Amino acid sequence: MSANLFDVSGWTLGDLASHESLKTPESRKSKKIKNKIKIRKQINEKGPISKIDNTKVKPIKKSSFVQQKMLKNLSKGKFRWINEKLYTSSSSSALELFQKNPLMFDEYHQGFCSAVRSWPVNPVDIFINYLKGKPKEWVVADLGCGEGKIAHESPNKVLSFDLVAKNSMIIACDIAKLPIPNYLFDIAIFCLSLMGTNYVDFLKEAHRTLKPKGELKIAEVVSRFSDIDSFIEVLAEIGFQFVKKDNTNKMFVILDFVKSKPKIIKPNQILARLGFGTRVASETLGE
Repeated sequence: MSANLFDVSGWTLGDLASHESLKTPESRKSKKIKNKIKIRKQINEKGPISKIDNTKVKPIKKSSFVQQKMLKNLSKGKFRWINEKLYTSSSSSALELFQKNPLMFDEYHQGFCSAVRSWPVNPVDIFINYLKGKPKEWVVADLGCGEGKIAHESPNKVLSFDLVAKNSMIIACDIAKLPIPNYLFDIAIFCLSLMGTNYVDFLKEAHRTLKPKGELKIAEVVSRFSDIDSFIEVLAEIGFQFVKKDNTNKMFVILDFVKSKPKIIKPNQILARLGFGTRVASETLGE
């Protein structure tokens, strides 16, 4: 028997000779061992064999895993870039940026939600639970609302504002210039949204649109503050009386204020004393 009768394109029997028996007990044993090794190799490389239909479970290809990891890293890098842009630009510049690139707002919020999802608790849920204990007729301002979760889940009347309207319940605007009359809101909320070099203007707008004795609630990442006591003092100068501070969470701090009469002070003095500058909160949020 000639070995080349069994030669197939792409493989060969090698030096198998016609005088060698293909069915000796020894060769069957050797073949059985080889089959076991082959099956084990298939299980390790291609996944377990189904007991029902003997089909192999296809594993995730290494190349696909690498591609997914690269896309994830690119997404994180894009989020960090947008995050830094928001903290180091004015709100008007940020508004212009998102108007020119609407998809960038979606990319930012996808990264934002991904980061906050890993936290033990989301501050927006704390605010929602707080509002459930307040009169339903109270009017709430959610300033820098993102996807407007507070409006969706709170029983109160909520007006949501952000640079881009993710849905019909959100008013797209620069929150430094709210299209709202004086003394409308009972509560104003900034939930991880005091971004921009002109954030003092956001706080002044909150003061203008709040009713007398109206409440201001702020949640910000811990790394945002260089001197939280100075920040509290500046809010007193804007016209907010400090009520309490909750820094029990390692990710963020919550500050509560009540609207009072502002002290007369020059804007440059506010910026000079403020312990809440243009720092990017990347240590906590940009991970």
